[in-house]
Amino acid sequence: MNILNILSDEWSSLREAEESLLVSRYNIRRGDDFMVIILLALGTLSEQTTALRFLKNDEMELEDVELIRIIPDIIDITVDGNKENREIARSVLIRYSSHFLGKRQLIKDALDRLLNRYLIRKDEKVYRRLAELLVDMHYPEFLKKLMQACKKEHQENISKIYSDFLKFIA
Repeated sequence: MNILNILSDEWSSLREAEESLLVSRYNIRRGDDFMVIILLALGTLSEQTTALRFLKNDEMELEDVELIRIIPDIIDITVDGNKENREIARSVLIRYSSHFLGKRQLIKDALDRLLNRYLIRKDEKVYRRLAELLVDMHYPEFLKKLMQACKKEHQENISKIYSDFLKFIA
């Protein structure tokens, strides 16, 4: 019996969809307007998940100038986006930070520029997500700065973040 006769129509549809997806990914990535598309998609809530999945699964490494343009948006989504998108955005950051050492410094520079903006907000959820990100990405110097802000804060929920994450800066 021929293997094509054994496989279901659903399997064939899946294979064709995968081939179509790969071609589309390649065409988008190679297009002159790639960064415009990604930036627009990251800025549109209904398109964020697709854009983040694209970046998470993109087999080609983003160039430094591309990463510099999108990293603040990805950090914002990681810290202040919806739950599903936060997790995917965190995966993108960790992927680039751990697999591409030259990119780690670009992410660190962006975090350095954004950190004070998050600290000014005095938002418990933002502080906690930021602390989790800084632990995951192994940025103790930024975590220490965040913990100092949490320690000074008089809101119980924010000062609790200090006790929850203190062990990571010791």
